[in-house]
Amino acid sequence: MEPFVHAIIPLAFLLALFPALDKKYMLSLIPIIWIIDLDSYIGVHRFTFHNIFFVLLMAGLVYLFWDKKAFFVALYYGFTHLFLDFAYPGPAWLYPLVPKTFYLVSTVHKDLGHWIVNFSFGSLTLEEYLAFLQTVGPMRYIGEVSVLFLSLFALLLLVRFRKKYFHL
Repeated sequence: MEPFVHAIIPLAFLLALFPALDKKYMLSLIPIIWIIDLDSYIGVHRFTFHNIFFVLLMAGLVYLFWDKKAFFVALYYGFTHLFLDFAYPGPAWLYPLVPKTFYLVSTVHKDLGHWIVNFSFGSLTLEEYLAFLQTVGPMRYIGEVSVLFLSLFALLLLVRFRKKYFHL
């Protein structure tokens, strides 16, 4: 999933469910969402940092340097990242103790006038995951959705601050 989508979905939920929560927590801790994806460059993507131990480590560091509210926001951001990556091939939730990714596959289709919803769970070992990576090629992190979002965001900022900065 693209980085901006990883950030916008949990941020929208925080804003909707906890509107009184100080916005500095919400905005200042967003980089935690993106730090998890740095395992694309350090180690094996979806293994090295995509696990509950790394999320707990990040949230613990936030607690040490900030406070309890920030800890819970950091924990929320980390777990939403793992949850949003729960589709195939999934994150390695328990790495390094269990070197497997875990994923959920869901299908919805109509058969003879009835809707059928199927959910199935699966896992890939580290070796299977590395073989999978060979078939899909390099992953893109900034795609059309991010470019569209950034363009819309820039336009909204321009409209919002046009009088203050552009004297229009």
